[in-house]
Amino acid sequence: MSFLKRLYSSFYNDFDRWPLWAPVFLGLGIIVYFSLSFEPPLLWALGCCLFFSLSCLAFGFHPLRLGVFCIGLIALGFSAAYVRTHLLNTSMLHYPLPPLILQGKINQVELKPTLKGTFTQRVILTDLKAETVENLPSKIRLTIKGKMIHLWPGQIIRLKVKMTPLSDPSLPGGFDFRRQAYFQGIGATGFSFSSPEIVGFESSWKGNIEKRREEVTDFFLSHFPSPQGAIAAALITGDKAGIPEATREDFINSGLAHILAISGLHLTIIAGVVFMIIRRGIALIPPLCLRYNSKKIAALGTILMTFIYLILSGFGIPAQRAFIMIFLVMGAILMDRTALSMRTVAFAAFLILLFKPEALLGPSFQLSFAAVVALISGYETWKNPLVLWLAKGGTLRKFLIYGGGLVFTSLLATLATLPFTIYLFHRFSLHAIEANLIAVPLTSLVIMPSALLSCLMAPLGLGDTPLWVFEKSIELLIFIAANVSTWPGANIGMPHPPYLSLILIIFGGMWLCLWQQTFRKWGFLFISLGVLMIFEGNPPQLLIDGQGKVAALYENDVLYVSSHRKGKFTVDTWKKYLSAKEIKTMTCEEGVCKVVYRDTSIVISSKKENQPCFKDAILIRLEPNLKACPEARLTLDWYNLWRGGSHAIWITPQRYDLRKAKDIQGNRPWTRRIIPRRERPTKTTPS
Repeated sequence: MSFLKRLYSSFYNDFDRWPLWAPVFLGLGIIVYFSLSFEPPLLWALGCCLFFSLSCLAFGFHPLRLGVFCIGLIALGFSAAYVRTHLLNTSMLHYPLPPLILQGKINQVELKPTLKGTFTQRVILTDLKAETVENLPSKIRLTIKGKMIHLWPGQIIRLKVKMTPLSDPSLPGGFDFRRQAYFQGIGATGFSFSSPEIVGFESSWKGNIEKRREEVTDFFLSHFPSPQGAIAAALITGDKAGIPEATREDFINSGLAHILAISGLHLTIIAGVVFMIIRRGIALIPPLCLRYNSKKIAALGTILMTFIYLILSGFGIPAQRAFIMIFLVMGAILMDRTALSMRTVAFAAFLILLFKPEALLGPSFQLSFAAVVALISGYETWKNPLVLWLAKGGTLRKFLIYGGGLVFTSLLATLATLPFTIYLFHRFSLHAIEANLIAVPLTSLVIMPSALLSCLMAPLGLGDTPLWVFEKSIELLIFIAANVSTWPGANIGMPHPPYLSLILIIFGGMWLCLWQQTFRKWGFLFISLGVLMIFEGNPPQLLIDGQGKVAALYENDVLYVSSHRKGKFTVDTWKKYLSAKEIKTMTCEEGVCKVVYRDTSIVISSKKENQPCFKDAILIRLEPNLKACPEARLTLDWYNLWRGGSHAIWITPQRYDLRKAKDIQGNRPWTRRIIPRRERPTKTTPS
């Protein structure tokens, strides 16, 4: 048999795996939409919907018909992203507003820790009202300053605020905060000048749910010492805002950051404990056990309890994925059928991407599904040999299977999420497997069950003991993270990898996990090519902040910045992106910094009255340009940064390559529009 015939036969022998690729093609359409530099017209979305409908009618098992259907799924993903974007239609602020008196309803409250050990409140306000002719966004994220007054969702407050637009990416191709905020419905950010005045209260079912979440968060923050209370709140309500930065870094460096997020692990633990408690409880009542199917009753109870936990956790993407899978598994139990695990993952991914296409761009979706797909694929491959080996042994083999399962699970999850960890966070830990070998059983067997028992037994007045266990086990978890983070190799920085390397690794991983025939091994080839390309990145040498606060030169793993006081968040982002080992301040005099890179002079001026001119130099003027310098190799001033956002420059002796954040962002509904002062409203009521 020829190679093509064998391949054709193997492809059709994997017929039951074809549906697993549906969310992959749907995701490709979503990526196409978000990668455009312009907003497509409505006609494109309508055409894609029509093409998908025709591809469904033409569906068949002929290769050409299958190819048309796959393209139809891509078109469906494109249309879903377009519809979601324009249904939200979030109003975004494009320039700072003068201070004004603002009234709004609190939708959400976050407590952010300060260096003094206290908390600052950050709220989401909706239904905004102010005496101004400016177009206000529908929702704003506001930091409350002044005297601490505990605020709750549903309250209507009035206060004096300063509203500013959300930040553009810190560098071209960097994380787009405006796009993320757009799909959260948030159009601006800001801070208050004084304590808020509570002028009313408006009750709603969403507000009541948020208030219950905030009450649970407040309980843990007030009854548990720091940072145990913040970790407890993160595990139960998904509110991670109260976690101190040092503790957060310890969890990241030790490879345990996934435990801080409401993930499939937590929801699955809750489901398992609830299912066991209900089924064992019914077994203790013979008349009930003999008359009713305890397994089905336990399945119904599990669906109900996990849905309550999903609401309490704030509907995070990993929790949604886990709930859909649990719902399908329990539904299969109710119908006396066996749920196919990989299909439940594909179905969950398809649903989430269809109704929330922007989730594909977020770390939660990427890390959660990468880990779950790898784990299910790994256990599909090794399940039968292990079961056969276990059946022929005794207690020792069971112990070895359990211990080996922990190692295998940690290894698979770590390897599956490693490319995303490097791409998103620009670092990884060599000790994630050892840390997870202790932390995951601790979370599964002690932390989450004790949290559930605390909630169930508190109404009976018996919740103190499990609550004490919950607190002490979290303290042990923090101790593990803090110690592992100090080990050599716990925090290895990696510069931003090329996009192509990530694409090859993802494609190879999906090819390896989603097929079962021998050609699945081709996935290792793509993964290997992607891994080799990770180290072929070409970082920029010169970075300029889009707000004109700071500029930096990257050379020999050192980031030389023009100011150590301004743009600290931006500089920290650059440091991680480039994996710079050190940050140093340039030598500057009278607001002018001069450096030389490969015989090219770079002059950075931060004062309007001192803007020197040098021949063949790159001039970065962080203030508006007052004096032209035609003999310079390149001149950038504040207006260039205002229009183009952050800039990145690759410098060689012969030429330079300039990239702007605005060019990569394009003109999309969430991008900042350049509105000159003369085109802005001029009549405002004094505040």
